[in-house]
Amino acid sequence: MNKNVKLSRNDLIWIVQKEKILNKFSSISELDLFFEEGRKHEMIERLGGKLKKSSAEMYLIFKTLN
Repeated sequence: MNKNVKLSRNDLIWIVQKEKILNKFSSISELDLFFEEGRKHEMIERLGGKLKKSSAEMYLIFKTLN
């Protein structure tokens, strides 16, 4: 990671959440957690499909990671 890049609070939270979700579910990869700004719902649906969970369940999983 470039040391000159200042990360926002949300970026730091996301980094921690990604690590936790990767540790919790061995069947997903870093690539599965990629999303573009404003397209988080697409990532949630993609993960839900891979983990056989609804979008609501996925949002709950992410919420409990904090």
